[in-house]
Amino acid sequence: MTQKPLEKALPFYLQIQHEIKERIWQGEYKPGDRLFEAQLAKQFSISRSPVREAIRTLINEGLLSMNEKSQITVYKPTLKDVKDIYGCRIALESAAVALAAERATVAEIAELGSIIAGTEAAIEKNGKEEIVKWNTKFHEKIILISDNKRLKKLVDELQSLIYYYRLLNIEGEERGAIILKGHKEIFKAISERNPEKAAQCLMEHTKEDLKNLIHLIEGKEEIK
Repeated sequence: MTQKPLEKALPFYLQIQHEIKERIWQGEYKPGDRLFEAQLAKQFSISRSPVREAIRTLINEGLLSMNEKSQITVYKPTLKDVKDIYGCRIALESAAVALAAERATVAEIAELGSIIAGTEAAIEKNGKEEIVKWNTKFHEKIILISDNKRLKKLVDELQSLIYYYRLLNIEGEERGAIILKGHKEIFKAISERNPEKAAQCLMEHTKEDLKNLIHLIEGKEEIK
């Protein structure tokens, strides 16, 4: 990956944080890889202080880990982590989509429809990263429509790992089409103002995602 010059407009630690995230999400930094504060500071031509702050934030987000020897490594998903976080997602997003079905304005429903159209276009181009981005937009929009700030705060705390899982989970046969099908069912329930159906559709959609991700992780473990 080509090193981009840091911008003065944003605090350096935020730029470094974003750059490390991108390298993790793009697979340049792989699960279990060691990262070194001094090495990163040298790469970015910057002091170690903003690097340290970026690392601390990423540890809080779950994308980096620090062991008892203060060694920094890239987060490596475990089946327990995946199941725990998807359990949180199901609980939180089911509540959010039920609220969205009750509270969505006509304009907000139209915006969800536009997101689905964007997903379809990305699938036609077989753009996996774009599919993930539209997938994220769909779920984030539902949280916003729910108009529950406390709920949004809880979901936001998981967003970095949720996005990471989505990038892993795009692999597999017809994944784009399966994601789109789930979104269309959720969208239909919201459009019909049916909170119970919307929550049920979202649960089924998320459980299907979980099943595929578990299959992918178990497959990689078997290869090792």
